[in-house]
Amino acid sequence: MKLPGFSRHPLFYIVAGLWFCGLVLWPRSSNVWVGEDSLSHNSSQEGLYKSALTNANFGLLGVRFYESVGGHPRWKINSAFAELRRKENYAFLKEVTSDFLSETTQNTIHTKSDYGRSWTAKNYVELEGNVSIESSNGYLFWMDHLNYDGKNHEFTSKDTVQMKGPSINQPIMFLKGTGLTAEINKEHFLLNSNVSSQKRLPSGQWLKVSSKTGEFFTQQSRAIFMGGVKSQMPKVNITSDVFEMSSLEGDENAQAFGNVVLKNKGRVGYAQKAYLEIGGSEIILEGNARIEADGNIIKGNRIKLFSDEDKIEVENAEGKTNP
Repeated sequence: MKLPGFSRHPLFYIVAGLWFCGLVLWPRSSNVWVGEDSLSHNSSQEGLYKSALTNANFGLLGVRFYESVGGHPRWKINSAFAELRRKENYAFLKEVTSDFLSETTQNTIHTKSDYGRSWTAKNYVELEGNVSIESSNGYLFWMDHLNYDGKNHEFTSKDTVQMKGPSINQPIMFLKGTGLTAEINKEHFLLNSNVSSQKRLPSGQWLKVSSKTGEFFTQQSRAIFMGGVKSQMPKVNITSDVFEMSSLEGDENAQAFGNVVLKNKGRVGYAQKAYLEIGGSEIILEGNARIEADGNIIKGNRIKLFSDEDKIEVENAEGKTNP
């Protein structure tokens, strides 16, 4: 028996059934923050950043963040995926590539990482997992964690940091240390402790340096090692307070400063300064310079010695020799 005025088509029942299933099975949204204990850790690189995606406020594919000053870009960040958390005012990022502009050199420094977290109000970015920094001159730094402070336009890290370059595929210099502070505008990278370095010489041999701290200027291809510096070359060993290497128009030079002690072919040289051409044989000592060998002592304002010969040249020489 049909009620007057009611006639239902079979399509009505299909639509009603789908509506009921959607009402029961559709997931509820959640604005509740997922604490660290609720995060998923699939690898050591993911750390805090591999979150339970269903608890994010919302997610976006192909996200870009950028900052400009006076109409000029300062940095930009690209992420394959981002979770935006409105309450905490940050974004969790995945597959992150970033560009940071040096306002002094006008060069661009590139970074890559597996994950990141961008804090909008703080102008602060955390990167984690296979983090790399590549300078415009081809020097590559890598570590596990890196922070960017937009107020000072600088990078910091507490990790072990390594570097190679200037060609990533055929590097001639390697650097390693603990802790990093980097001024982006000056392209100045400071390693805070336990610094060691190797540089391949034209002969194929190596110059090795170790020190307490170290600085590297990627734009100038210039490295400065400080504190208890030990420099080892094929024929010469030098200890000093400071040791500096630089490349200028193809010429590679090194300088040692402060309490310089040089050992070569049974000779020991002392000075406040030492100058040498990397891969060359001439070494110049200045500042209370003296050479001791076989009980003989020679002093002078300026002493030039040759690492592959017994010859030395002395200005205003004085000294004593064994009879």
